[in-house]
Amino acid sequence: MPVAVGRTDTGLVNKWLRNIKEVYEKHPVELEAITGEKARSSYLVELNVEVQVRSLAKTSIVQKAWESRTLQLHGWVYGLETSKIKDLQVVLHEFEDSEPPFRYDNL
Repeated sequence: MPVAVGRTDTGLVNKWLRNIKEVYEKHPVELEAITGEKARSSYLVELNVEVQVRSLAKTSIVQKAWESRTLQLHGWVYGLETSKIKDLQVVLHEFEDSEPPFRYDNL
């Protein structure tokens, strides 16, 4: 199990790790199917980046920017072992209509 989703109290870092734990909670079957700690941790990082890109789209700041200019949100991960950037193919050009509670009007 990746350290980020372990049960060890990490003090103030607990608040930051909570988001990662929530991603893990939503994808336990596919994460546990991955053999190897490094591979599982890498995939958890990728899932977390995708969630964070979608979270950015829910902010009024990004939605306001979409109103006035061309803006794209991309999800990339830097591999510490490979020294390469991996494009996760998460690209948002506008707010997704499937999440209306997060859409702001009159920006």
